[in-house]
Amino acid sequence: MPEQIAPEFSRIVNTDEQVGKKNKIEIEANEKECAALAERFELIAINSLKATLTITTAGNGEVTLRGPMHADIIQRCVATLEPVPEIVEDEVEVLFSPHISEDDLPSNPDDLDDLSEEELMALLDQPEPLVDGKIDVGEVVSQFLAVAMGPYPRKDGAKVADVVKSEDDEEERPNPFAKLAGLKEQLEKKN
Repeated sequence: MPEQIAPEFSRIVNTDEQVGKKNKIEIEANEKECAALAERFELIAINSLKATLTITTAGNGEVTLRGPMHADIIQRCVATLEPVPEIVEDEVEVLFSPHISEDDLPSNPDDLDDLSEEELMALLDQPEPLVDGKIDVGEVVSQFLAVAMGPYPRKDGAKVADVVKSEDDEEERPNPFAKLAGLKEQLEKKN
């Protein structure tokens, strides 16, 4: 079995102690956790990441995790690589069920290629597995951040054309190997 890597932002909640209850928790990543998550998501920085979550446990053992998530991040512009600040706000909403196991989910992304559209939609609507009555709400919030942040951050006014020159725009430069070819010819004539 491969070694499990601990999440950078981990907050474990034991749902077994909450049957039939509704609890509200607030979580916030500290400076070290923000730095580790920024590295994981290839960001310049995560200045803050927090969420206020309501955990509702039903009598059948299913758990709903719901609430707002807020992050202040800095990404790199896709055109200029300059810093681009972004405020990310999203609504976390996940259903966990003790009646689903990780074996019920595809472990290989290639397995999804063989599924019909209906099967894919059913898979998306399926609850997440609830293992040993524990949920790592910090990791859930981290995953929501990864999905919610802008996929192609761009600094205001930045255009790819400003950074990348086309071949027509470049000056005609001499071939750096032309001199070597001339030297080679001279050496061959001498021999």
